[in-house]
Amino acid sequence: MTPAGYDHLRDGLAWADLGHRTTVLATGPEAARFIDGFATAAIKPLGPGAGVESFFTDARGWVIALAAVLRIDDGLIVDAEPGLGERLRDHLEHYHIRERVELVDASADWACLLIAGPEAAQWLTRQAGTVPETLFGHGEVSLGGVTAHLVRSDWWGEHGWLVRCREADHGRLVDWLGDQGLVKADALAVEAARTERGTPHPADIRDKTLPQELGRDARAISFTKGCYLGQETVARLDALGHVNRRLMAVAVAGEVTAGAEVRQGDAPCGSLTTVCHSPRLGSMLGLGVVSMKAASGTITVGGMEARVVELPL
Repeated sequence: MTPAGYDHLRDGLAWADLGHRTTVLATGPEAARFIDGFATAAIKPLGPGAGVESFFTDARGWVIALAAVLRIDDGLIVDAEPGLGERLRDHLEHYHIRERVELVDASADWACLLIAGPEAAQWLTRQAGTVPETLFGHGEVSLGGVTAHLVRSDWWGEHGWLVRCREADHGRLVDWLGDQGLVKADALAVEAARTERGTPHPADIRDKTLPQELGRDARAISFTKGCYLGQETVARLDALGHVNRRLMAVAVAGEVTAGAEVRQGDAPCGSLTTVCHSPRLGSMLGLGVVSMKAASGTITVGGMEARVVELPL
């Protein structure tokens, strides 16, 4: 059964309530320089209104979070999936000594919505006058009398905008969207769109996962920027030219759940950490960091026939 609002989210226009995502604020005159020392992407060159996708890694080069880093006039907003705010803020604060930067986990203060679909840009332009078109470009707009922060994002599909508003304005914005007659996509639709896009969730980023294993090098890693925490491991892996395992999408012939093991013959290759029903495939679709061996040959998941598929769908 197709989740409510999925067709509009992928092929028309829909909105979804994403609740409280991770919001870490880094403000102060040295915020960009400080965050640049912990992000795999180049942060210092960003001007206000620009943004970039980036990993944050620990000293061993293992991924803590995949985030969007958004440059604002007085610093940066770090946006990520829910539940990472305290860990990410504490990780950064651990290395904060004399730099003129303030780090705050403001996740509870902000609510997030998604407006997506091929018709989203035109609709948002009619409502707000202008919308950011560059990936992770962002700016302040007024929607239904609510001041909101609009971010161009393709994490849930090619045509997507993340709407960030103060928690106190969340109810008003939701009511206004309902009054506009927009179709609301439910959580299952959002999850299917994310999975079909191949955007990793924190559940897909297990302990000791390296940035290159998530297959987003061109989007989230700069190999020419200055030093950052974990860079030695990232650079060494780049010099080797390959990884032994990778985030892959696997279509499965029957019903499976997260945690299902991927096997090639008698050999385990890994497990699926995200599982959903894909309307585009008409079957179950899972994401998981698995052995590169799974990319060729016959594989099974939970004893059922499976195959690796190319994303995005």
